[in-house]
Amino acid sequence: MSPHRWSDEKVYPFATHICFCLILFARSLVAAENEAPLLTIEGNLFERIELLSDESEPSSIIKSYYRLLPDAANQEITERQNELEKLLPNYEVAYLAADSAEMAEVRTIMDDKWAKIRFLHFQFFNTEVISILNKAYVAMFGNLLPENFSSEGEK
Repeated sequence: MSPHRWSDEKVYPFATHICFCLILFARSLVAAENEAPLLTIEGNLFERIELLSDESEPSSIIKSYYRLLPDAANQEITERQNELEKLLPNYEVAYLAADSAEMAEVRTIMDDKWAKIRFLHFQFFNTEVISILNKAYVAMFGNLLPENFSSEGEK
C-alpha cells in the first residue's frame, strides 16, 4: 500500500468533519435570512405630486401621498396618524385642567407616534415630499409635535 493512499479510516472522520461544517454553515444561512434588515436603501422614493396645491387641506395632502404607498405601509402609517389624532382630546383636557403630568404623558406618547410616522416617511418619500408632509402635520397638530420638528417645518 502506498503512503499517499487514503484509507477508509482516514476518509470517514474527514468526511464527517466536512459534513458537520456544511450543516453548521447551512444553519447560519437560514438564520441570516430570518433577521430583519437594519438599513434598506431604495432609489425609488416617491416625489412631489404636482396636482396638489399648497392651499390644499392638510388632511387631503397627507391622504394623497399615503395612497401611493404599498398597502401594508399605508395601513401602518394611517393607523399611526389615527392614534395621534385620538390623543388630541386627551391633551386638550389635560391642558385645560392644567395637569402638567398628564400633559407630559400624552406628549410623550404623541412624540413616539410621530417618530414612527417620520420613520415611514423617510422610507418612502424624498426630502421635498417629507417637507410637504411635515407642513401638513404642523397645520393639523400645531405645536404639539416635538419642538425640533416644529422649527424644521416652519423654515
